[in-house]
Amino acid sequence: MTSFFSERTAEYSILPTVVTYLRQRFGAAAPMYFWLTREGNTVAEEVHVGRRMRVLVVFARRPKIWRGAMLLGKLNAELFEFAQRAEQHGLPCFAGFPAVRSVLELSEDFRTHWFPLIGEEQDDLHFQVDLSQPHLGPTAMDGRALRTVELGDLGDALENARVLPWSDTIKAIRSVRHPHRRSSYGDFFGGGSLYAPAYVVEPE
Repeated sequence: MTSFFSERTAEYSILPTVVTYLRQRFGAAAPMYFWLTREGNTVAEEVHVGRRMRVLVVFARRPKIWRGAMLLGKLNAELFEFAQRAEQHGLPCFAGFPAVRSVLELSEDFRTHWFPLIGEEQDDLHFQVDLSQPHLGPTAMDGRALRTVELGDLGDALENARVLPWSDTIKAIRSVRHPHRRSSYGDFFGGGSLYAPAYVVEPE
């Protein structure tokens, strides 16, 4: 089933709330999209030399309209695999799902369902969200409730994340990127997963 907007649009919609919350909690937080030839280059390393930070990994998932008020979503196995590798470097990973039925609803108050990725499912996970019952969380297609978390839990995960110098941060990001399923521009623009996350860095 085809969605009505991309992961990048979903990313634009959910990141401001995360960054605002983390800035209020920690005093500073900055969103980052990783390109090997930009954030990963020697100039960036020189600019950030001596800086230490924690990193939060955020995958945006796009909603798909199923029927009526029912939305469908998917957490790909690759995201769980990415999270396993990221955990080895002290990078917590979450997926955010904006529960909306159109692009224009992103201009209103909407709910984002946050899924922890570390230590969770390993196969593709299809789920549904019933907008007519906002008190209910996402459920798997077999009806079982799925674990979701709140913004405070993202903040707790970031607070407990490993503190890394800039150079080690870049090494960690490069290390956890999926070695397969590259986009046609992957090797030139920075390589990595077909599902590219956003990063939020919190300086120490």
